[in-house]
Amino acid sequence: MKILNFGSLNIDYVYNVSEFVRAGETISALSTLEHPGGKGLNQAVAAARAGSNVFFAGNIGEDGLFLKELLENSGANTKYLKINKARTGNAIIQIDKDGENCIIVSAGANALLDEAYIKSVTADFARGDICMLQNETPCTDFIIKQAKACGMTVIWNPSPMNEKITDSAIGMCDYIIVNKTEGRAITGKEEPEDILKALLKKYPHTKAVLTLGKNGSIYSDGTDTVKQPSFKADPVDTTGAGDTFTGYFAAMISKGTSIEETLKIASAAAALATEKQGAASSVPVLAEVIKKTEENI
Repeated sequence: MKILNFGSLNIDYVYNVSEFVRAGETISALSTLEHPGGKGLNQAVAAARAGSNVFFAGNIGEDGLFLKELLENSGANTKYLKINKARTGNAIIQIDKDGENCIIVSAGANALLDEAYIKSVTADFARGDICMLQNETPCTDFIIKQAKACGMTVIWNPSPMNEKITDSAIGMCDYIIVNKTEGRAITGKEEPEDILKALLKKYPHTKAVLTLGKNGSIYSDGTDTVKQPSFKADPVDTTGAGDTFTGYFAAMISKGTSIEETLKIASAAAALATEKQGAASSVPVLAEVIKKTEENI
């Protein structure tokens, strides 16, 4: 079984600060770093490090060739990756003293994804394969339609939230993975149980996964509900933790793992990712994750 990841690749410019900058305020960073990032890259690296057969589809500029190298070194296949003259996508990330973040993203070459390219890539995949995607690239609805037409299982993390996230797109997905903020934006509900109920009522054919940070995660398909506590961690940077969860979740689903074990592995991987600086660079390998699952929650 193959995983096709249509996704974004970014260069992350990270500023460590004591507190997030406010409107009209100028502050000095405690330190600055440059990291590989982009939700697509992070998720692909996570799925590849989890041992899955991952193919990445997306766009970078010549300034982002090191991102291609990272994908390949992590075990992902880059045969579909396109190199353009446009600037690679980038993100400005503030990280406060508690390891929390706020992020501004500029699409750059990620915006060059088009329908002809999507058709040519999805033609190489079939029933039983997985399409994993997020919302930092254009043509999301079209990608989902093409993937479903090929018989693929679609796992979508609809982030960042914007007008591209439509009811029809969510309704076509096999799995949707959202955090509490995203779930609230889609459903208008506040409490986790209410968010899940609203998602399943609105999209009865889509299985829902709600991630809750230190409060763990919940899966529900309308029949079964599985709750997974979070693993203990000493967080220094939460950037990419959600992407690590998504990538490991897709990898475990591709291997036919039970939903209970899938949530456990994905949660442990996300916890480990918070203990290092950076997004893609913080994604653990499967051996580290398995060791983490053997610890007490």
